[in-house]
Amino acid sequence: EVLSDGNNYIGDVSLDPETAYQAELGLDWHTPKAAFSPRVFYHHIDDYIQGTPSTNAAANMLSAMMGNPDPLQFTNVDAKLYGIDANWLVALTNQWQLDGTVSYVRGERRDTSDNLYRIAPLTARTMLSYIKTEWSVGVEAVTVASQDDVSSENSESKTSGYAFFNLLGSYQATQGLTLSAGVNNVFDREYQDHLGGYNRIKDNPDIAQGERLPGLGRSAYVSANFNW
Repeated sequence: EVLSDGNNYIGDVSLDPETAYQAELGLDWHTPKAAFSPRVFYHHIDDYIQGTPSTNAAANMLSAMMGNPDPLQFTNVDAKLYGIDANWLVALTNQWQLDGTVSYVRGERRDTSDNLYRIAPLTARTMLSYIKTEWSVGVEAVTVASQDDVSSENSESKTSGYAFFNLLGSYQATQGLTLSAGVNNVFDREYQDHLGGYNRIKDNPDIAQGERLPGLGRSAYVSANFNW
């Protein structure tokens, strides 16, 4: 099986099911003009299923014939995940509103000193909106930090941080019908999503084989939503 990280994966029918123990602590604070809801969490996971370098000689040979000499095999490992999520909102005036989210997660293996594979970096979204009764417009800033806490055992590569802006608007045309439109990545910023895919095509003139694929460039959309 080939997954989005560009690796061939080998299954294992003898895998044990994951067992997770979770602890969370959150706060929900509201006033008429502001809100703040942070949450910290810790997940202790036994038999976490992750791809690790395969030691199956026959499978490795077959994978090499398919262009990937270093396949991964689904394996049980012991892991822990911890971090923080937060939502916030500030009403600047009766029409202007500023809100956002922040998400950070750290993934580590408990059976070795390695990091977990393919963990998203610190991400923040901030939206400035102008809101009227029937319509609204907004500009959103998406900021993603670099990811340096990568899995050395899986030869995972680090990624740089980036930021881009989105524009969006909505209009309530009739009762139940809402029209929306927007432009994502307004300035066509080039970036690589840490959880994005890899190029597996050998003769691609723009992206070398094995390199991360670029993130989505400038794009526009329109939509209609009808509730009854």
